[in-house]
Amino acid sequence: MRTIDRLSCYGAVLVLWCGLATLTNTSAGEPAPNPDTLPTYGQPKIPRSEAQKAADEAFIRDNTLRFKTRPAASSAFAAQGWTALRAKQADLAMQRFNQAWLMNPKYYGAFWGFGAVLSERGRLVEAIEQLETARTLIDDPVQRPALLADLGTLHSEYAMRLPPDKQLDRAQHFVLANSRFTESVENDPKFASAWREWTMSLYDQERYSEAWVKAKRVQELRGEPLPPEFLKKLSAKMPEPK
Repeated sequence: MRTIDRLSCYGAVLVLWCGLATLTNTSAGEPAPNPDTLPTYGQPKIPRSEAQKAADEAFIRDNTLRFKTRPAASSAFAAQGWTALRAKQADLAMQRFNQAWLMNPKYYGAFWGFGAVLSERGRLVEAIEQLETARTLIDDPVQRPALLADLGTLHSEYAMRLPPDKQLDRAQHFVLANSRFTESVENDPKFASAWREWTMSLYDQERYSEAWVKAKRVQELRGEPLPPEFLKKLSAKMPEPK
């Protein structure tokens, strides 16, 4: 498991590890999940009651007046979600990201937040789905490289946690990881975090010479240094090219 401290402009912490359970599946005898703790309040699988619909409409009306526009309100609630996530308050973060989504169902930041919370909970498959949705919605060229880098890291982490009998799935997710990292650095060649995460992904893929190329790029951009223990492991696999 590794921690990424550069998820989005809000600086949320995304803890990656593989949990393959589905949020909406509950064992016999277990209580139904609280919709407030699920992305999009569990919709469409969990329909909203008439009382909840009325409360949602009132919330939208009140906060449109408060923030002047629905997109402004959505952005504000998403920012509160990242703050809650950094404070290790995952349920509160999900509540805020749901409110951001309620104010603007097409806001990429809400889905990015959903993915961050799901990853924090160990639900990596669902986290990938949410970030892929964010990728289709994002309209901010400044944030796009960071989102793509996070997606690359998620795909890579998931690939690493697949069992030995899932080699084809593993290869597919590494292909997706490389595709997202490539897109990230094409959008912003100076986004050092993407190069850094790509370096570690390539090590996991046993592509050591390419990892060294990316590591050099991180150094050239004066990005966050790669962990010394990682460089030691990479050097053991393949000495740094001169």
